[in-house]
Parts: sequence; C-alpha cells; structure tokens
Amino acid sequence: ALPISRANVQVNDALRTITEHIALQIAASLRAVSAGNMLVTGGGAHNGFLIERIQAHTHHTAVIPDRKLVDFKEALIFAFLGALRIAGESNALATVTGARRDTLCGAIYSAR
Repeated sequence: ALPISRANVQVNDALRTITEHIALQIAASLRAVSAGNMLVTGGGAHNGFLIERIQAHTHHTAVIPDRKLVDFKEALIFAFLGALRIAGESNALATVTGARRDTLCGAIYSAR
C-alpha cells in the first residue's frame, strides 16, 4: 500500500477519506452495543464533521459535554486519582487493569 503522504491525492480528499475511515471504525465498534447515548470527549469532540459522520453510520446519539471537560479530562482524571491516593482509596482497579486485585498507586512527597 502506498503511504498517504506519497499518494497523488488532494489534501481535502485525503482528510475526507481519513475522517470517513475513523467514523466507520467507531461505528463498527458500537455495533455490539444497543443504540443509546455515546459520550464523546477529546479533540475529536470539536470536529463537527467527524461527529456528523459517526452519527451517519450508527444509531447512537453523540453527547458532547462542556468544552472544559472535553479539553481537560485527562487533568481531571489524574487529579481524581491523586485525591483517591491521598484518601487511601484504591485508584487502580483490577477490573480495568487486569490485575489480580485493586491497588493503591502513587507516592506522596513532602515539599519540605
């Protein structure tokens, strides 16, 4: 296969093809899930055309949260993991990591 960077294709056509491919892949991953709401976050949530194409290929409804949540979800998640660490609560769940048991990860250092 010819790399897209070497193909004799206009940029707009290449972007359209890639966007459609992404939409088809996301729709394919949702086929096993009953139609309903689909939470969309990350940079793709700002791409209205991508969201439109995903919805064209699935029966799910895209729900896009507040822009701050979309843009800062990783920071929010790591703050939450830190808060769990400080509270002494498990912050690495076996159901997510595949480990044998839930664990408490991270270290706390004093600024002194």
